[in-house]
Amino acid sequence: MLRDQLRRCARHTPDKVAYFQGDRSITWSAIYDRVERLSGALQSLGLRPGDRIALLSRECIEVYEHFFACMMLGAVRVGVNWRYSPREMLHVIRNSDVSHCIVTSDCQELMDSIEDEVKAGGCTLIGLGDGHKYELDYEDLISAEHTFDPPDFDENTPLLHTYTSGVTAEPKGVVLSHKSIRLEIGYAPDYFGITANDIYLMPVQSAWVAIVGGAFGLHNTCTTVIADGSFEIGAYMKDMERRRCTIALMAPAMFPWVIQRAKTGDYNLSALRRVVYGSAPSTPAAIREMSDTLNAEMLQLYGMSEVVAWACFLQPDDHKRGLAGEEHILRASGRFATFVDYKICDDDGNTLPTGETGVIHLKGETVMLGYLNLPEETAEVLDEEGWLKTNDIGRVDENGFVYVLDRRKFLINTGGVNVFPASVEAVISEYPNVLESAVVGVPHPDWGEAVVAAVVLRPEVDMAQEDLRREVFEHCSKNLSRQECPKHVEIVKELPRTITAKLHKRALQQYFRENVTLPWERN
Repeated sequence: MLRDQLRRCARHTPDKVAYFQGDRSITWSAIYDRVERLSGALQSLGLRPGDRIALLSRECIEVYEHFFACMMLGAVRVGVNWRYSPREMLHVIRNSDVSHCIVTSDCQELMDSIEDEVKAGGCTLIGLGDGHKYELDYEDLISAEHTFDPPDFDENTPLLHTYTSGVTAEPKGVVLSHKSIRLEIGYAPDYFGITANDIYLMPVQSAWVAIVGGAFGLHNTCTTVIADGSFEIGAYMKDMERRRCTIALMAPAMFPWVIQRAKTGDYNLSALRRVVYGSAPSTPAAIREMSDTLNAEMLQLYGMSEVVAWACFLQPDDHKRGLAGEEHILRASGRFATFVDYKICDDDGNTLPTGETGVIHLKGETVMLGYLNLPEETAEVLDEEGWLKTNDIGRVDENGFVYVLDRRKFLINTGGVNVFPASVEAVISEYPNVLESAVVGVPHPDWGEAVVAAVVLRPEVDMAQEDLRREVFEHCSKNLSRQECPKHVEIVKELPRTITAKLHKRALQQYFRENVTLPWERN
């Protein structure tokens, strides 16, 4: 069980640093001692296996103490994202039927507007940090030295309710078991290439399933460096240098920021041997520039919350092949890991031959138990045999490389032709003046939908809208079909993103509707 792995980390490497957070650090023995005390205190409050314990916090070591205490108790960890609106926060707490919620003092104001409703639902608030107003105090609970009596529970019971970013409606809770998370923590670090000697920089927000990636040390006692409060590029680069990080996790959206700072020469990043990136596709040009700038191996991830985050990996050797001339490999998301099965299906669920495009389905012991309190939505994506319908569209070639073409919901149907936005974005991003791009469909009176693009220019580029549009049109017409070519291109300062750094395409569609007069709308 996971709690046994934490105990072993503490006993086998008591003086080894488990986490760095800014100027703070904690060893494996110290965090185990605090977690055991916290577990005993929560037990004394009446918490039992299956109970939901939430946390509203920015990034800190206590995030992992709370997660590990849930592992010890057989309880369910619920992350309340501090970037959510009050309505969304309240939904998460109510939907998960949270009995206790730990609130850090820097997030107290976020809780204030919903506090009465939260308490009315039977949830007790516990304060963490100086200056909070709550009756129960996190550090007092730990210092009270309650005896912890490890309870029995089934590993198939839930450990994590991880909520979506709320792009389409209310955030949706994905239910993941103790067993599925134990297996992911056991499998994934080897695919990441993380060893016991590595210093792993993991800056991703922990309120959702990414917290599992911050617990990889349970597998091999590696040291993890987390953000101090929230991600900030200057602090990220400083941590990479001063902690001598050997593996760094990034989203492709971070590439331009990291490259810009690395090229200044102000940081000694000689310890870094591998960049791990995921959450969104990148381009061959961006991958090459990152690899050359940092002189590091590259590894790509693909997955989703419904399979405990990661299930597909494009390894460094694959990147080397791609950078040496087999560029099509750099457009792949990798090859599926051995802990999942896959199939590519048509809209009727029939398995398609190798190389054909369809909907990706996954099966394995890391697949979710379901969506919380949403039996109909669960049944739509999870069948009786355990196959998860991801709604990602892709294909797998004869060598096992997975090409994720796009989310099914982002497909653009223009004049009866299906266009994958990701394919258009990849072509636009190859244009040298473009830093990044996003493509969506907008209503068109004749074609149903039209392809439009928003682009962010490189910092050193100064171009007029019309000049950019003309050049992007020319570039796309040489590389895309007529239907795929954007019918309008708009320069923007930045692209809208969700709290998990993914492109917020619904927000971009709204931006085009409300702020842009498209060519066919002009008199």
